[in-house]
Amino acid sequence: MTRRTVPEGERAPAWLAGLGVALAALRLLHLGGPLDDPHSWRQCDTAHYSLDFARHGIDLLHPAVCWLGQHRVLIFEFPLPEALSALLQRAFGPGVVWDRAVALAFFLLATGYFLAIARLVATRRAAALATLAWLALPLGQYYARAAHVDFAATAFAHALLYHALRALRARSLPHALAATAGGALAALIKAPYVLPLLPPLALAWLAAPGLAAAALAGLPLAGTALAFALWRRHVDAVNGAAPDWSFLPGYYKEVNPTWWYFGDLAQRLRPAGWVRIGQRMLHEVLTPAGVLLAAAGAALRPAAAPWPGPRAFAFAWASGTLLFLLVFFPLNVIHDYYQIPFLAPAALFAGLGLDALWRRRPAAGVVALLAFLAVALWYVRVPGYYRVDWLRVEAGAAIAARVPPGDLVAVSDHGSEYSDPRLLFRADREGWALRMQDLTPPRLARLAGLGARWLAVVTDPEHPGLAPPAFLAPARTARVPVTHAGRTLGTLELFDLRSGPAGAGGR
Repeated sequence: MTRRTVPEGERAPAWLAGLGVALAALRLLHLGGPLDDPHSWRQCDTAHYSLDFARHGIDLLHPAVCWLGQHRVLIFEFPLPEALSALLQRAFGPGVVWDRAVALAFFLLATGYFLAIARLVATRRAAALATLAWLALPLGQYYARAAHVDFAATAFAHALLYHALRALRARSLPHALAATAGGALAALIKAPYVLPLLPPLALAWLAAPGLAAAALAGLPLAGTALAFALWRRHVDAVNGAAPDWSFLPGYYKEVNPTWWYFGDLAQRLRPAGWVRIGQRMLHEVLTPAGVLLAAAGAALRPAAAPWPGPRAFAFAWASGTLLFLLVFFPLNVIHDYYQIPFLAPAALFAGLGLDALWRRRPAAGVVALLAFLAVALWYVRVPGYYRVDWLRVEAGAAIAARVPPGDLVAVSDHGSEYSDPRLLFRADREGWALRMQDLTPPRLARLAGLGARWLAVVTDPEHPGLAPPAFLAPARTARVPVTHAGRTLGTLELFDLRSGPAGAGGR
């Protein structure tokens, strides 16, 4: 994949760089405030990892969650971003701002690698335009500063792809080793995000065949697979040691089992799942303006480039993300952040579409770019990003004011599930989360035997059918309104479990 000399007419104007800096800087407006939605559930887990590291020391092999009572230790992904946030918290004080700052740093690293990849396969102007699209796409605007690990995994996945392309192009062992490191870290943090890269890597190898190229391409893939296998062995051993609390409905001992990742054929045949993903592609990944530009990029001939060329490369990357969608379909339906791997090929297609317009009519290209950016920035409002769940934020503060530090507390609200960290993290307490309908004397007695001192139940007017069961009334120690900005959002009821649920109403 040799680079060609870029004609003067295809160079990127200097003002595009300034526009890129401005787009990236928009994330700084959202570094403060409480953890927000969508998916504050996952962010609370991430933020608790880093807060626990800051308080008790960084142990990358044994991070802690807040919803396993005294057991605490459970692993989701390799907690490198959380460890970096913990170092910042030790230096500057606790706060989710540091989780967001680390996420933003990894997003910028992913952006730099994306630009470098685009410049390897396309002209400088097309690469610059694709990078502007990448910076503007709504899903990337929100999750670039969310307390998530996804852009850390994306950054290392992009590193794998870039350095592998350089290794194949220059027959470079140092680049092959760098690709191996990137792939290993991507696999440790979020292995599914490596899958979309396999078709573009295969295409790059076909463009530079030979035994040496096969070895240089095989080294990163083998290193990535080995790192993942070793990490999964450790994860399974650690998570397998979690207590068997099967008396809690919905609890399953093996966290993230195979069925959760892959699902079954029936899920893939339900139209509702495809409609949901399609809506996200339209509203969060590309926007309607981006769809038109991406279609132009797919249909119009790009500037002359060596085989396979930018359009073939973009199709290969898109086919990889389609493969990723088909393999991990349930996760893509449930979590919008699983569409993050689609941002790169979508942005590359949009950049090629913009460049095609620019080559034909430069003024039209500029107008199309500015119109697309305006639509993308406006479209952030469509999915409802940056929503703060003030009910749980304020209820958590109320729990913290009434439950002494170190006491284990069971919590329940309208949306609680067994592994729900949202109330516990905001209360800065550890314990268990239960559904309201699962609050029974036997279960609460079991939790009391495991060390639970308190039960905190949060109700709200939007879910009038949910309320603490009557047998708990004698154990109630507090009933206080949950308010924010002078408005009552709900009610917190606190129960002392020392007497046991049986003493509060019998079995």
